[in-house]
Amino acid sequence: MGSIIDVRGLRCPTPVTIVANAVDKAEVGSTLTVITDDFICFMMIQRILKILNVEIREAVQLDDGNYRIVVVKSPKGTQ
Repeated sequence: MGSIIDVRGLRCPTPVTIVANAVDKAEVGSTLTVITDDFICFMMIQRILKILNVEIREAVQLDDGNYRIVVVKSPKGTQ
């Protein structure tokens, strides 16, 4: 399934920085799953992912109240 980035309990901008760094270090084609419990962070993380080199495959609120974003890092210049 790839890497899981659990930023629950953290408040922005820290989770955005953590996710951006993880995407930067990830190999092309790899899948990253981000879990957060903060709606603002959920929205901000999606914004940064759209300007980074990733494809958002899923962005949902889970039954337990957490939020999950699943992304795939694309080759540079494609999405």
